[in-house]
Amino acid sequence: MADLLSRMTLEEKAAQVVGVFPGMFMGPAGPDPDKMSELIPHGVGHICMGGGLARRPRELALVLNTIQEWLRDNTRLGIPAMVHNESLCGLAQDSATAFPTAIALAATFQPRLIEQMAGVASREARAVGINHVLSPVLDVNRDARWGRVHETYGEDPFLCTAMGIAFVRGMQTDDLGRGTIATGKHFLGYSYTEGALNQTASPMGPRAVHEVYALPFEGAIRDAGLASVMNSYSEIDGVPVAGSRELLTGLLRGQLGFQGCVVADYSAVARLRQPHAVAATDAEAGVLALSAGLDIELPTGIGYSSLPDAIRDGDLDESVLDFAVERALTQRFQVGLMDSPTVDPEEATAAFNEPEALKLSRTITDASLVLLENDGTLPLGPDAGTVAVIGPMADTLRGLFAAYTPAAALELFMAMSQGLGGSMAGVFEASDDADDSSTSDPTLDAVSQVFHSTGAIIDPAELDQGIGDLYPTMGTIADAIGQYAPVTSIKGCDWTRREEDGIDEAVAVAQAADVVVLAVGEKTGWVGDATGGEGRDRKTLELPGAQSQLVRRVIATGVPTVAVVVSGRPLDIAGDLAGAKAILQVWHPGPEGPQAIAAALFSELNPGGKLPVSFPAGVGVSPTYHGHKHGSGSSSDRAYVDGPSAPVWAFGHGRSYTSFEISDLALSDTSVRAGDVVVIACGVKNTGDRAGDEVVQFYVRDVVGSITRPVRQLAGFHRVSLDPGESCRVEFDFDTSQLAFLDRNFELVVEEGDIEVMIGSSSVDLPLRANIRLISSLKLDHRTSFTTTSRVDERR
Repeated sequence: MADLLSRMTLEEKAAQVVGVFPGMFMGPAGPDPDKMSELIPHGVGHICMGGGLARRPRELALVLNTIQEWLRDNTRLGIPAMVHNESLCGLAQDSATAFPTAIALAATFQPRLIEQMAGVASREARAVGINHVLSPVLDVNRDARWGRVHETYGEDPFLCTAMGIAFVRGMQTDDLGRGTIATGKHFLGYSYTEGALNQTASPMGPRAVHEVYALPFEGAIRDAGLASVMNSYSEIDGVPVAGSRELLTGLLRGQLGFQGCVVADYSAVARLRQPHAVAATDAEAGVLALSAGLDIELPTGIGYSSLPDAIRDGDLDESVLDFAVERALTQRFQVGLMDSPTVDPEEATAAFNEPEALKLSRTITDASLVLLENDGTLPLGPDAGTVAVIGPMADTLRGLFAAYTPAAALELFMAMSQGLGGSMAGVFEASDDADDSSTSDPTLDAVSQVFHSTGAIIDPAELDQGIGDLYPTMGTIADAIGQYAPVTSIKGCDWTRREEDGIDEAVAVAQAADVVVLAVGEKTGWVGDATGGEGRDRKTLELPGAQSQLVRRVIATGVPTVAVVVSGRPLDIAGDLAGAKAILQVWHPGPEGPQAIAAALFSELNPGGKLPVSFPAGVGVSPTYHGHKHGSGSSSDRAYVDGPSAPVWAFGHGRSYTSFEISDLALSDTSVRAGDVVVIACGVKNTGDRAGDEVVQFYVRDVVGSITRPVRQLAGFHRVSLDPGESCRVEFDFDTSQLAFLDRNFELVVEEGDIEVMIGSSSVDLPLRANIRLISSLKLDHRTSFTTTSRVDERR
């Protein structure tokens, strides 16, 4: 490594810390050598979004091989490039195995499944030559208005940490030589901003930064060896994260123990110039970001292309660049690129959509469904009669997919082909004119023309036909229900348009049916009529468009009505659906969603998912989350003059077609030293007449602290499957060092005193309670425990 670094020119070093969109050098027959010679003569650090270069695995492997071979044979040092892609819910590539979106993964409360899912994506990525993914999202989200809720694992830092660790373990494996580098994002506090608006300032204190928002990152770093981190676009206390040495070096590397590469969220370096206005030029922004500890600028070298001049002019010490280059090159060695930069294209296809991977996708989809309410109408029987499936989700494929999926990407590319106007947040090119939004990259220019554009700009039938080509066996919700009962289906209204022209006809269809399934929700993506997704933040949480009017009028017919709500965030639906017999929450599920939904409605599947986010009682109550501090939130018994502050459905809530009893709390000890492990156990019994799943949830509360502490902290969970009448014993090995917090001196401590233990089926249903006495205090250099081992000890 030292020898290679010593032989590199400044231009060659700078080339290794920037990315490039390969569309810039692609010709009609593939990568164009002349364009590559012009654009990346000294090599390049990252090939950005490499999965979009071909639809089929073999062809993708071939084109990525061609790029790597050109770099090997036509640059002076022959250094191969990292190739990255998104992989939020499976590799975001047309032929890859698709899974539900991240918030759905969290609703399973089964990290083991998420580790397996990430393993599938990792194998598919490596098979085609992708060795780095820009996932998982480790942001703790507590405000439902933010458009990217669906990308997170929810509101609870313990749950986000457990799921993040599982993802990183599955993606990277225990050996990066056969795994794929995972990127934890967005460091730090990106999900909690003023007004829940994307990329605005994050108004949080230093304790929240350390104890809540940094926790999932530290867990992934220390427990799973997270190799890459992406910065947040936001600023904290006046300092943009992309230029914050305090966060990217002091906190991330110094306190959290990170040793990998920090990669820029797209155009984050240029945003230091505009809109943050803490750098006068892009070159100045590049020096600021690199000095802060941001190693790789993505997606193009807007600020870092000027680093050689900055060094020659004395504005930057070359050693700062050397540190970043060394980390970047180290990862080439770790993933095996320096030994073998190409893959076998003939083996690529076999790695995709393996039968076990497709089975896993369905298993996760089944486990993610959350039954919010049910008066006994569900499940429907074989004598249900005619079912009217009504709503904009009834006959759509697109609505079942979130952003960062091939379906959403297809919509984006269709919009690009129409040349529609708009702006892409965070994407602009080096220029002394802050109003100049053109770039040297035609791919970025095309995306910039449509990102955030509004209106129903894509023909839904054409879009669904394209999605059907991606997933040939996939049908709609109405199609799937039609396998169980006679179905009539009608939209009644659009996702977002407020015209009510179709509601009268929908009411007539409902009146002619025996049962109604309302299929409603919101579309998540980047363009058109999406109301969720990146940059799709909302100031209301009601059902978009005329859907509220639709559901109220259909329910008013008196025909038994079941609601299926498809969304990527909690919506304000309690009032509209007050007359519904049952409500099934479905987080954008992907291709297996319709079959899973129908199976749940007709008894083949008993929903067992739990809410990873609280449902606020209206937008004015957001942010709403269970782990608020003593004296804050709904625990303070304060209400608004026009309504309650407590959530409609709390974190951890989820009903079942059967019933469970949680009893017999037992602790291995009630008086321990800080840092000791306590075994906490309880019994669980299926007291109903159907097999089903229960998620046993374990919370703790610091009864009296030297500073205000949360009213409850999730400290463990275990999902069990039980037959009717079957029981089991669940045990948690609770490491009391997890109680550590920053005291008044900002030292990480576990304080002596009483800790209340609570076990139940949701954050507000905790019938089992006991106290543990910590008889000593403990000071820690850093956290040592992030998850709680749990197991089923015995079944009866």
